[in-house]
Amino acid sequence: MTTQRGQSAWFDAQTTAALLAIDPHGLGGICVKSQFGPIRDAWFAFMQTQIAPSTHFQKIPLQIQDEQLLGGLDLEATLQHGKPVYSTGLLAKSHGGFILLPMAERISPHTIAHILQVVDRGEVRHSQQTAELTPCEFGMIAFDEGIAPDESMHPRLAEHMAFEVRLDQLSQNDCKDSLEITPSVIAEAKQRQPEIECDARFIESLMQSAAAFGVDSIRAGLFAVRTAKALAALRNQDAVTEDEVVDAARLVLSHRATRMPSSREEQELDESADDVEPPNEEQSPQEQDDSNQNGDSDTNVNEPKENMEQPSTDDLEELLIEAIKAGIPANALAQLNTELGRANSKQGSKGQFGQLQKNANSGRPAESWRGLPKGGKRLDLLKTIRAAVPWQTMRQAESKATLSSPNKQRSRIQIRADDLHIKRYQQRQGVVTIFLVDASGSSATQRLAEAKGAVEQLLADCYIRRDEVAMIALRGRTADVVLPPTRSLVRAKRNLAALPGGGGTPLATGFAAVNEMALSIRRKGMTPLIVVMTDGVANVTLEGVGGRERAHQDALQTARQLRTAGHAILFIDTASAPQALAEALATEMAAQYLPLPYIHSGKAISQRAAHLARQ
Repeated sequence: MTTQRGQSAWFDAQTTAALLAIDPHGLGGICVKSQFGPIRDAWFAFMQTQIAPSTHFQKIPLQIQDEQLLGGLDLEATLQHGKPVYSTGLLAKSHGGFILLPMAERISPHTIAHILQVVDRGEVRHSQQTAELTPCEFGMIAFDEGIAPDESMHPRLAEHMAFEVRLDQLSQNDCKDSLEITPSVIAEAKQRQPEIECDARFIESLMQSAAAFGVDSIRAGLFAVRTAKALAALRNQDAVTEDEVVDAARLVLSHRATRMPSSREEQELDESADDVEPPNEEQSPQEQDDSNQNGDSDTNVNEPKENMEQPSTDDLEELLIEAIKAGIPANALAQLNTELGRANSKQGSKGQFGQLQKNANSGRPAESWRGLPKGGKRLDLLKTIRAAVPWQTMRQAESKATLSSPNKQRSRIQIRADDLHIKRYQQRQGVVTIFLVDASGSSATQRLAEAKGAVEQLLADCYIRRDEVAMIALRGRTADVVLPPTRSLVRAKRNLAALPGGGGTPLATGFAAVNEMALSIRRKGMTPLIVVMTDGVANVTLEGVGGRERAHQDALQTARQLRTAGHAILFIDTASAPQALAEALATEMAAQYLPLPYIHSGKAISQRAAHLARQ
């Protein structure tokens, strides 16, 4: 069944494709959020056949080497000609066209850095190349196939793209009709765009609207201006009008919004409420109407003609704000005013957890380094030859001069110790989530039950990520390890359900125990993540005796030790109201502080814990 909203979204997706074909490098690119399917194929076919049939589209593999991306030394040609000869990388071959980034949510930050460096400079050069820079300007089409909220494209890559379309929300019936745009129309618009003028009033309104929605990137405002000019060129106009500005704001700024703006009309109404004089009770209603009509007529007579023909900057900004609101996806409106929604929009996670660990023998290949192949390290032969080839002319001349016998043969390639490169690998460390649960008497029964519910949510997420979990309970005068590191979700839930409450709160002892376990886990090559669930009220010292003041000082001291160790810590305040002592402890250990009464679900806690595990 065809819906008006779905058909409008399909036309917007086609419009953005046409705009990108008009100004590919100036608009950066487009992020297509969609799984592989017929709708995405239809959109790409529309761009390939109807919009840019003669344009080159270069696919960038997910795991690509720097030499393939930027270009590198061509060994065969170098040996044949006796001088360094460099090959052309995929980015240089894409000059004037587009690069395709499949599974953009999984592209490594290293590859993204190389691509964006070329985009910003408009030219490409390999690190070993000393020749002139090669002009390289292209547009980007990134296919974001992430499903989970933490699977999204890197924010730096998204910032360099003007548009974002969501095709998963459309049906095939919504995509039956297409815009009548031909390659000749695109070619004429390309020639017309440099001459398009945009009034400064429109530019100011676009920038103010971007700020109202919390868009802190100046690049977004520039994209909006260039989009308005491209729209004017596509519509065969000589200058940007109000319609182009409204459409540009909706297409460029809607998906970048991080908050909803406050209503300026309501603010002005509140501010002017006290200044408005109440109507005169002695004056009749007829006289009030006559005075209002006279006042309106005077205002209309004195109003300039220009203001009647063109909307003011304030009116235009209000119009842009309404247009941007209309373009925001319905399911995103509820998240714009929350801190968690803003944090998730800036993370750019790839769904990977644990720190990267360098390894000499196993893991995913990383960039090779100079070094000697000893101690179990492997020689990178190809990289070694590439480093040695540029010096062969000089070395052959030196060896020729030093040879004592003319019949003595010289080696074809002379390799020296400085040329040797060793292979490197990297792999994600496993994550062990350590729960430090306060089961003392200061945590009331209902609060402990709520804390257990949050821990169960975290345990489920750890099981999905195949993380190990451990648990330390604070009760009485000791901190007991009720669950050593394990992947058994059933065992963890059983021990959590059987955890009794009551007794003292030995926070200092618990902090020392969790620090010792975390250091032990780190020595085994894994990443510890500490989740502390307590109200922060300590009443047992390190020596196991009572005394609130001394117990709190000991807790602060052991919290500083956790900070020094550099652990990733999530501190959840389980008190009935946020406690200053708990917040102070979280500050001392450099932990993220979350008061449990303000968290409406365990899912919010699990998302914050997952973010810590990725760092």
